[in-house]
Amino acid sequence: MTFLGIDGGGSKTTFLLEDDRGRELARFETGPSNWLSSGSGNARESLTQGIATLPSPPDVVCGGFAGAGRPEGTEFYRNCLSALLPKARLIIETDAFITYIGAIGLKPGVLLIAGTGSIALARNSEGTMVRAGGWGPAFSDEGGGFWIGREALRTALRANDAGVSSEFIASVTQALGLQKITEAPLAWKEGSINVRSIAALASTLAGQFPGEPAKRILSEAATHLKDLAELARHRANLGPLCPRSISGSLGSQPLIKQMIGLEFSPPVSPPARGAILWARDRMTPS
Repeated sequence: MTFLGIDGGGSKTTFLLEDDRGRELARFETGPSNWLSSGSGNARESLTQGIATLPSPPDVVCGGFAGAGRPEGTEFYRNCLSALLPKARLIIETDAFITYIGAIGLKPGVLLIAGTGSIALARNSEGTMVRAGGWGPAFSDEGGGFWIGREALRTALRANDAGVSSEFIASVTQALGLQKITEAPLAWKEGSINVRSIAALASTLAGQFPGEPAKRILSEAATHLKDLAELARHRANLGPLCPRSISGSLGSQPLIKQMIGLEFSPPVSPPARGAILWARDRMTPS
């Protein structure tokens, strides 16, 4: 029996094929497969390309996708994969879920994912998953890369309104590829700057730490991230010494982890392997 784990996100899709002994048979990446941000056509193409690259059809497929948190998303991915692999057993989860399983396993614990956005997942002693945050850049994702970048842009615009000329304004303007900071609202409306480019400002601020206003913004972000992790832990009725892990482009930065102030263990396995571990657990007779 062979197992295929798929980690489908907004920038790339990772495929991992293993046999029933856990031996790796294939590992590769294709393009984005988040149907909400990349479009259904691009997502379908990334999956089609990946399945065509496999050395042999898998018996079981578990895919974790960034756009599978809604019923229509689950249906989209199930339809895509069932058309490509009609004989395989399919399991569709969110990318956050398989990231948890890869990072911590099937035991209770807390995973904080801090990238462009932010979300905390916790699994209680009964196997129930709870979440905190992760409701998107418009209404949530506190402490994530976009939140940090947005605060940096707001701070730069306020400083400009006050008639202040500073290196901070210049750094934000340059990082966004603008001539003047006041071009930002129109650039956002026209799409020349977007969620990703604003989230990339987090790296700019990290390079300016401990200078201000970088220190203030990053400190507030770290507080938000800690609150997310602790909220998920409390909802899952876990103790303060429960296993914790952190992932994501922002969460992997030593400065951010230090500022959050919690003990985190590195992820045990990548998300695609988390998908396989979950598939194996689902296939094991209870």
